[in-house]
Amino acid sequence: MKINIVKMTEWKNLYPIKKIILLSVWLFAVLILYASFVALIKDHDFRTIFIIILDSVGLAKSFIPIKKYVLTSYHCMPFFNEIFTKKELEELLENEVFQKMTGSKENPLNRPELLESENWFCIHGKFISKNMTIIGRAWVAASLNNRDITPVKIFYMTGEFLEVKTGHSWNVSTIQSFNYLLWNEYKIIPVKVFSKDYERITTILKNTYSKIKEEKNLCEKEMIRYLLESSAEMKALFWNEIPGFKPLNKYEDEGKK
Repeated sequence: MKINIVKMTEWKNLYPIKKIILLSVWLFAVLILYASFVALIKDHDFRTIFIIILDSVGLAKSFIPIKKYVLTSYHCMPFFNEIFTKKELEELLENEVFQKMTGSKENPLNRPELLESENWFCIHGKFISKNMTIIGRAWVAASLNNRDITPVKIFYMTGEFLEVKTGHSWNVSTIQSFNYLLWNEYKIIPVKVFSKDYERITTILKNTYSKIKEEKNLCEKEMIRYLLESSAEMKALFWNEIPGFKPLNKYEDEGKK
């Protein structure tokens, strides 16, 4: 029997259960609102007005985010779940075989939350495309007591920025090994991109993406499929559009300089 890796990962991260819990809480709040109106109308209990106001505001503010969360297909595939159907998402990973990322002898990796296949990473239950990632880097956790969760921040060729929490705080050597692997194996540039650069880089990548999509006369879904199958040459094309950033001849991390 063929394993549906997407569905299995979704359940492993308890997303279907979280959807049920969120929806149940929201519907319970609706029930409270209804009961408060009944108490106000039938029993003239004016104390319920305060509950009605608070409940109404809470329901109104939470409706759109909860609706989006509940209706989103496969939270384990960020970005792609906004473009493809559930069946198409499953097909994207249909023939992928995932195994633990080990790094190299000089830069070993030993993190259970890091898996990879030929075309995808799986970082703490989130699937990230290798071919579409142009910038990617693990960042040192900022906590003095080393309890912060290490984030991996990436830019797709589309200009989409994602931050994936690894679920743990990595030590410096693990972060260096991971970033080293990104460049030397997958030509993903592990540069530091600070908040002031996000908007600029996003705009450049989006413009480049739109230009190529128009030249090839592809719809959104077709263009994403094209990028998913793209090579290092396509990454170089996007990279060259970012002024002030140059591909590295050799990876050097700040901690190794």
